[in-house]
Amino acid sequence: MSSRFVNPFTDLVFKIIFGQPASKDLLIILLNELLSGEYHIEDLTFLDKEDRSENIHDKGIIYDL
Repeated sequence: MSSRFVNPFTDLVFKIIFGQPASKDLLIILLNELLSGEYHIEDLTFLDKEDRSENIHDKGIIYDL
């Protein structure tokens, strides 16, 4: 029997795992581990990643952080 895994560090899979408010606790744990005690994150807020222009002639912006 072979098992299949996905790489959690690809952009799409990372966003599915960590980029949703439902996975906020997991993201906080990951970030705190990466910061190695230098800083400590207690809470975070998910913001809309799209900046929709009010002018129909302007292009919108999508932030991918």
